[in-house]
Amino acid sequence: MSVQVSRKGQEVLVVISQTSVGTATEVEIPLGITRGRLLRIIASKTAGSASNIDPILGIATDPASTAVNVVYEQGTAAVTIDQQIAGGATFSCNGSLFYRPKPDSGSDNSVSTTLHILVGW
Repeated sequence: MSVQVSRKGQEVLVVISQTSVGTATEVEIPLGITRGRLLRIIASKTAGSASNIDPILGIATDPASTAVNVVYEQGTAAVTIDQQIAGGATFSCNGSLFYRPKPDSGSDNSVSTTLHILVGW
């Protein structure tokens, strides 16, 4: 599993590459910022037994457990997700976000995800 965070000015690009992904697999994304806007999420299941993924991103571990922790939740599962969020989904956190690609089955899945984030509100 790898998480790469790069920043240029107010733009943050997060690239996540995960293997052996199951339904509860989660990764912490150390952003180094406390406020931002998620502008776009691109996620793709690249291998494995799952039919689809249904990503969720939040400000705390297991974001789905408490709705106030959710920054983004796909809602409609697919093999590839590419969502641009008009105006951006704002968040305030302790410097990290938590991401689960949520494949619908198996623990042998590979998922690639890219997040476009703008610093501040």
